[in-house]
Amino acid sequence: MNIRNFDLNLLIIYKDLILTKSVSHTALNLGLSQPAVSHALKRLRESLGDELFIRSGKKLIPTAKTVELGSLISEQIIELEKLLFKTDQLEPKKLDKVFTLSGTSYDAMIWFPRLMGHLKKESPLVKINFKGIVLEKYLERMSSGEVDLSFAGNLIEFTNFSIETLAVHELCLITNKSNKKVKTKISLSDYLAGEHIVYTPTEMPGSYVDEHLASLGHTRNICIQTPYLNAVPELLLQRDYLCIVPKFYAQFLKSRYPIRLLNIPFKMESFTHQMIWHKSKDNASEHEWLRKCIRDNYKQFIK
Repeated sequence: MNIRNFDLNLLIIYKDLILTKSVSHTALNLGLSQPAVSHALKRLRESLGDELFIRSGKKLIPTAKTVELGSLISEQIIELEKLLFKTDQLEPKKLDKVFTLSGTSYDAMIWFPRLMGHLKKESPLVKINFKGIVLEKYLERMSSGEVDLSFAGNLIEFTNFSIETLAVHELCLITNKSNKKVKTKISLSDYLAGEHIVYTPTEMPGSYVDEHLASLGHTRNICIQTPYLNAVPELLLQRDYLCIVPKFYAQFLKSRYPIRLLNIPFKMESFTHQMIWHKSKDNASEHEWLRKCIRDNYKQFIK
């Protein structure tokens, strides 16, 4: 088929189907009826000579051709929209939108409340839906549009995703002030012999601290693993536990709980706090505004 005989409007529907993998979700996103989207998919199949998607339950599984074309079509349409249309400058006071963010209890407890306080003043109509991390669906939820922006630590790279570092946080060790075994410093042997709390935000066993210790030929005595960050200081008060946390969080706790901050008795990489999103939202003005809001005020949010 010659491109002159191809209905380019079908590519808009195709692009959304690639993201949602759902006829009903695409219909909702584009303000079309489900039969209209189904008819468009039929025409796409006929024009491109491929099934494009195979139905599996309620989802559409992309064929090899769709996988090959998907990112190219999305990128080109986004670039074309940028060139063709000039949007009015976004006015935060008038922005009326619900953003869905996902993060750990670390995000929810430490900086998210201050983000909401900032938005109340700057963008009172903006609403936030905050979700926890579902590890198996972490990337899928952003690809499908279910989650706009997620937060993580120490990520490297994912295809079709953008990752931005918000800050690099030094780690430290905390214990309760009544712990007579340690006062101003702790040896490696005493550390390994101690009883440990491990914060596991995704509820997966172990941690990168334990992976690092294993590489040094060491193991530690883990007594408690918890995905609830606010449980850590309360647990420390009950027993002479040890716990590694970002230093700024330790300082936050020190002003509220009788705890002691110690240096970790071995070299440990810092914690890199990041935000991550699907590249399809790279140039979305509202999404850009939210990222800038977080980026510009992050240092204030974690004080």
